[in-house]
Amino acid sequence: MKLCVAMGVVALPLLLVILGFVLPELREQLREDRILGLKQAVETAYGVLEVYEARERDGSLTRQEAQEQAAALLARLRYSGVEYFWVNDLDTRLVMHPHLPDMLGKDLRGYRDVRGKPVFVDIVRLARAQGAGAVSYEATRPGSPEAIPKESYVKLFAPWGWVLGTGVYVEDVEREVAAVRQRILVAVGGALLLALLAGVYLSRRVVRPVQELAQAARRVARGDLDARVEVRSSDEVGQLSAAFNTMVGGLHEVVRALVEAAGATALDAERIRTSADTLTVATREQSDSLQRAAETVQGMSARVSQGAETARTAAKTAVATGAVAREGGEAVGQALRKMEEMAGVVERSATTVERLQASGRVTAEMLRLIQQVAEETQLLAVNTAIEAARAGQHGKGFSVVAGEVRKLANRTRDAAGQVQTMLARSEADMRAAAELMRQGTTMVHEGLGMSSTAGNALSRLLASVNEIGGTVERMADENTRQSESGEHIAGRIHALSARSTESVAGVQQIARAVEDLHARASKLKELAARFTARA
Repeated sequence: MKLCVAMGVVALPLLLVILGFVLPELREQLREDRILGLKQAVETAYGVLEVYEARERDGSLTRQEAQEQAAALLARLRYSGVEYFWVNDLDTRLVMHPHLPDMLGKDLRGYRDVRGKPVFVDIVRLARAQGAGAVSYEATRPGSPEAIPKESYVKLFAPWGWVLGTGVYVEDVEREVAAVRQRILVAVGGALLLALLAGVYLSRRVVRPVQELAQAARRVARGDLDARVEVRSSDEVGQLSAAFNTMVGGLHEVVRALVEAAGATALDAERIRTSADTLTVATREQSDSLQRAAETVQGMSARVSQGAETARTAAKTAVATGAVAREGGEAVGQALRKMEEMAGVVERSATTVERLQASGRVTAEMLRLIQQVAEETQLLAVNTAIEAARAGQHGKGFSVVAGEVRKLANRTRDAAGQVQTMLARSEADMRAAAELMRQGTTMVHEGLGMSSTAGNALSRLLASVNEIGGTVERMADENTRQSESGEHIAGRIHALSARSTESVAGVQQIARAVEDLHARASKLKELAARFTARA
């Protein structure tokens, strides 16, 4: 059945290619052949027009006579038994048509086929643009009212302005294509029938023995080693059947040997596993004892090492404290010197403030003098103004000068008042600064005494710290030597414990390998037990 389906799958694309590609190409080729035949027919009829036009040129016929005789001759011409020619001019008037005598001389611009296409307008347009070419439209066959597709070929006869044409109905092409399609379908159907018969034959010759082989193989897979296949021929299928029988026989012998080997292996593995378990227990107990001893010694060493580290840290702390004490002594000395310098600066600042107070008092006296001068100047300006008023016209200049002097005296008095106010504020600030300077000087002297006391205390502390640091350093060296001895002993015990652990691991690996061997032997025995065969 699958073989038949495969043949059908192969034949179906071939059929689709023929129907979808070959037949359309054949239809197009037949159409081109028809157009080529039409062109040859038009060229032949075109020669008739050239003959009569030549007789017109040599004067043997007039143009009218030549056109009438040529039209009459073309009206009688036939090819393929029934096909004819027609002639129209470039003004779309019908000049000659053997089946439409009533329309001769009429304008055909309004003539359209069943689809509304202006046939003769398109023919004239093609003749003017290209001179010759093919035109497709629908027309009625003479004696038949039904419109069918038609292909025509036209060519312009320029000397007379005539368009000569002829056509063929496309239904002839469709009939030929239909006949070819029918022959192809018959051929494909015959091929499918032959494929079906060949599939049935091959199924009887090949598929049935293969099915018997598959059934026998399934019996072997279920454990039946007595399954055999009948050898009916000497071809490839027969050879395959014989090889299958030989393979099953060999498998029978292999399974029997495997069963025996699996049983023996399982017994040996069990004995080895028992011995390995006993050795594992003894080795693990020894390893645990060594591990506990190593941990005890290592704990003692760790505590000694910790004490040495603590002593060493204390020594470092004492050294650091000594360094800090030295730095503190130096800092106290520097602070003492700086405080002495500050005391000198503060005393000089107090002297400077006192001098500023004295200068402020002198400045106040000068401001009072300036105010007195300003008041006297203002009084003089008033008197001058009075005298200028008495002088009349001659005293106007003095009156102006007296006014400016009075203004200047007022500004001077105001400025002196502002300066005196600021000077009073500055004097108050200087008195406060002087008081602060006196307090700062007292405090600096007290700080000098305290710094000196702190320097003496730091010197005594530094001596004590140095003595403690030496004692702690000696204790740290002794603890370090004891810790190194303990670490050496713990290292040896650890080495013994590690070797014991490695021994335990090796024995455990042997035990696991033996267990794996026992499991594989049991699994092999189970697998072999699935197969049954007669002895």
